[in-house]
Amino acid sequence: MDRSQPQPVELTDPLVPVVPRPYPRCAVCKALNDEWITLTEPASVHYDRFRAADVAREINEHRRKDEAKAPAL
Repeated sequence: MDRSQPQPVELTDPLVPVVPRPYPRCAVCKALNDEWITLTEPASVHYDRFRAADVAREINEHRRKDEAKAPAL
């Protein structure tokens, strides 16, 4: 029986918007970032803060994958 403590979980503050950091020169990040910009523009018919937060998280996850694959400088 394993009684070790589980890893702590970090939750984002729902009142602080998730800001994406797209990987430079990545077409997937650019497309997702364009979608995020549309979703965060209040004048847009596609304005959706909740979907924008999901897209921002997707961009940041994709960036981490790109950084992991990038050769060390």
